[in-house]
Amino acid sequence: MTLCQTIFMELGRKEATFFGMPKLPLVQIPHHPSGGARPGEHAEDARIAIGPVRETLTDAEAAAPARAGAAGAEAQAAK
Repeated sequence: MTLCQTIFMELGRKEATFFGMPKLPLVQIPHHPSGGARPGEHAEDARIAIGPVRETLTDAEAAAPARAGAAGAEAQAAK
């Protein structure tokens, strides 16, 4: 599973597919311009992401392809 800012979701999906993990679970979080977040803004983003992260981690169907893809990517990197 990967946390991905809204602005990078399309790129994240394409990269995951390119690297052999098309079903990699991506959890979308809000995008903030670099250094532009107000105090506490990231904490609120984290609170919002907890539900989707928990759901992804406890969904066996979503987790299996990600684990298989990660193992394949690690094997490919070792070559």
